[in-house]
Amino acid sequence: MADQTQSRDGSESRQPPGPAGLDPEAEGLYRLLLSKADASVSQLAADAGLAAERTRTVLMRLVDDGFATMVADTRFRAVGPDTVLGGRIASQLGDVLGEYEALRELLEIHRTGPAGGERGSWEVVTGPVAIRSRLRQLKAGAEKSLRTFVRPPMVLPVPEAALHEGLQARGVCHRILFDRTVLDMDPYSDYLRHALSSGDEVRFAKRLPLKLLVVDDKTTLMEEIGGRPKAIVTSNRSIVELAGALFDQLWSSGIPAATAGSSAERLDEDDAVLLGLLIAGLTDQSIASKLGIGLRTVQRRVRDLMDLADVDTRIQLGWHAAKNGWVP
Repeated sequence: MADQTQSRDGSESRQPPGPAGLDPEAEGLYRLLLSKADASVSQLAADAGLAAERTRTVLMRLVDDGFATMVADTRFRAVGPDTVLGGRIASQLGDVLGEYEALRELLEIHRTGPAGGERGSWEVVTGPVAIRSRLRQLKAGAEKSLRTFVRPPMVLPVPEAALHEGLQARGVCHRILFDRTVLDMDPYSDYLRHALSSGDEVRFAKRLPLKLLVVDDKTTLMEEIGGRPKAIVTSNRSIVELAGALFDQLWSSGIPAATAGSSAERLDEDDAVLLGLLIAGLTDQSIASKLGIGLRTVQRRVRDLMDLADVDTRIQLGWHAAKNGWVP
């Protein structure tokens, strides 16, 4: 599968994509991966006759393009060709018969391999790197809605701006329910600040039982708590419905947080973050520590918000924020 060429400046360039939309090297590795339930980088490198580093590079490209998923930090599984190619090929079927043949061949490999059948409805993903990768894939594929439980310890970094903007541009509604303990942990300040300033709907729960992501009422990811990070991904209808019902129940009793995009009067982003922390129950000192500002600055800005709302107490400020759309 060494079908790479050298450009004039000596750098490596890919061969043109084939009918499946992959260059020959990537398609060869994808076909190999389809024939296995899942495989390690070293195993695939040996079978393909490639260096391990090169194999991992191509595998990550397959992950980025939606042809594979990481089931552990060093193990990969093929995504069924009907999932990754079906929609695109169907729209072009009348014009490009070659793509249909490519899909048919890949489906046959998938059907006869150990990864086919019922196992496709469940995935077990192990390790923080693999879980991060799978979460990103699931979020990127959302069409209508995302519902998320966030509780420590987190495997995700601060959300990527480009991905988040793309979801918002497509009109994907994102509701985020934070475990209250996140407010007490400094390492999560950036994540929390991003959530409160993003325009997404944010609430706080006293306690969340697990980590959860529900995508479009079709797929759910549930992460086990304790031990090595491990998550289960499934499209089983009953499980997805139960996960959605659990989210809605805890969301309804959560404490709404102010966000930069929720105010009819368009709160300043920093004030929206501060108000969100205040409504969530943090003390002035905790807010000052979380935002990296002085205690007197917090007290002054709370006073400014009270003046903006034309109220005399913090309880009245909370009531005004709810009544006037400062909280979702």
